[in-house]
Amino acid sequence: MIERREAGPPAEVRVHHRHPALAWPLVAAMTWLSMGGFAGGIPMLRDPTGRLVGAELSWLDRTPVNDFFVPGLFLVAVYGVGVLLLIAGLLWTPSPGPTRAVNRLTGHHWSWVGTIAVGAVLVAWIAYEYVVFPTTSWLMPALLAVGALMIALPMAPSMRRFYASPQDEAR
Repeated sequence: MIERREAGPPAEVRVHHRHPALAWPLVAAMTWLSMGGFAGGIPMLRDPTGRLVGAELSWLDRTPVNDFFVPGLFLVAVYGVGVLLLIAGLLWTPSPGPTRAVNRLTGHHWSWVGTIAVGAVLVAWIAYEYVVFPTTSWLMPALLAVGALMIALPMAPSMRRFYASPQDEAR
């Protein structure tokens, strides 16, 4: 592992020769999730009734929201933009400003931590949908699988080693 630390720039970048093999299926699954975040969220923001995505307002009867605007915003912000940022972090491992605190606190790169966290949120979100929505879609088990991958793949030893923070940064 080669590290490059430059004094002055706002972000530290750790340069590695090769990513672990498991990084690539993880990035592929996360790319699919991010595209889905935009594909599902933008129509919900444009039409909060859910008609553009084939959803019905009655599905929200057992939820704290009355329309699909907030879920659409969540899809775009967390699964669209947020996951894109995590992908960039996993591939290029920058550590701008506040993300260094996450690196120090956890002993791992912020994108590694964020990937596991967003995977857990995705699993919880889909489990909640199974409970409150009257119908299911093929997307639900597919998204559960993506969430499980986002939790499991970073935990593999090769991924843990690759995304571990350098000792002086982790302190």
